[in-house]
Amino acid sequence: MDLAQQLVRSCVRSFYDTKHILVIDALIIHSAVRDDDMAYLMGMNTKDLHKLCGRLKEDRFLAVHTRPEIKEGQQRPMNRTYYYIDYRATIDSIKWRVYLIDKQVQGNTVPALERKEYFCPRCKSEWTVMEVLDKTGPDGFLCHRCDFLLEQVTNNNQGGHEQSTKLNAQFKFITELLPKIDQAVIPENNFEQALSSAVKVNRDETNPASETAPLDAAAERPTAVKGLTNTGPTSIAVTITASEGPTEADIAAEKARKKKTAEQNALPVHFTHSTISGEQVKFGANTGSHLESAEPDKKAAGYDTPSANGDSTEIDALFAKLKEEQAKEAQQEQDEEYETDDEDDEDMGFEDVIPTGTGSGVGTPASSFGEGKLTGVPSGLASALKKPSASGSGTSTGVTSPVTGPNTPNEDGRPAKKVRIEEPTPKDEEESEEDVEFEDV
Repeated sequence: MDLAQQLVRSCVRSFYDTKHILVIDALIIHSAVRDDDMAYLMGMNTKDLHKLCGRLKEDRFLAVHTRPEIKEGQQRPMNRTYYYIDYRATIDSIKWRVYLIDKQVQGNTVPALERKEYFCPRCKSEWTVMEVLDKTGPDGFLCHRCDFLLEQVTNNNQGGHEQSTKLNAQFKFITELLPKIDQAVIPENNFEQALSSAVKVNRDETNPASETAPLDAAAERPTAVKGLTNTGPTSIAVTITASEGPTEADIAAEKARKKKTAEQNALPVHFTHSTISGEQVKFGANTGSHLESAEPDKKAAGYDTPSANGDSTEIDALFAKLKEEQAKEAQQEQDEEYETDDEDDEDMGFEDVIPTGTGSGVGTPASSFGEGKLTGVPSGLASALKKPSASGSGTSTGVTSPVTGPNTPNEDGRPAKKVRIEEPTPKDEEESEEDVEFEDV
């Protein structure tokens, strides 16, 4: 430990400022120091102290540990920062830095023939000895670029051997201690060990230290549920087997687990079976165990009893009767539709109207207002179809036309039907004209 402390003190005194040296000396003496006590020793506030110790922490010359502590009379904990030196990490950091510096020096090695020893003050160019031999002047070598007299620089670009020699001379105190430290065993110095061997900082009465107590480690452990104490695994068991795949015990345990899960997830009987017929209407993933568990419930519910079967028969007969009645109603509606269609066809039928009169030519139906006559009908046809009138006179106009109105009632009291008058074809007109010529009046 003394060798490690000597190495740390020597490195800090060689490469750091006075304040950093004081911090390292305080940690070597007191082993572990809280931030407020270190600020009291350094005569500065804690904010400046944290900034000062930040560089030493980056260079691995000290370590930082933070833990929650509670003051007397308070319930809310506060974080306290402690500084200590981890000697193993510090020695490794020093070795690594020495190795990097040595490698950098050896990497800058330049051969003697490639060393640029001549410098031009005018154009700032550099030349080697071989490059300036072919251009000389009365006072020395001249620049190839501007023909100005070159100056020789003897200490520029020294060889790697010279730099390594100078480096070893400056780092002699480190290179002599490192082999001795490698032969010795440096004990581990973590926070618990450094705190156990810490030397208390003596303060005066004007600046007393605040007494705090560390918080219990179990109390600061995060819990998922309030009041839960067991938040992590207490032990881990690993079993190594030579056989491939799961063993018979694992397979049996898996089957038992699946069976237990299926029994827990089984649906009630009124979900899986019909409440009318008792038949199963839904199957789960594990049908075997589900059916076995459902059979006793089905029997207990009385689905196989004669009363349940009789009820189902009566319900089926009821549904069949309803279907027959619906079929009969549909047939009756269809027959009624056919009857209404026939009546419509009869209503659409036309009757011939027997007109009277002696006009020639084609006549038109009379107006519906007043007595209707048809004029222009051939006399032969009129005499053939002529009916005696009620009065019996030869000048009667015949039967009253039913076209006097769409709903005009006739002698029987029934509404008259519509009349369609067909016009005779031209051929019929010629025949009628011939009849007229030969008719005896």
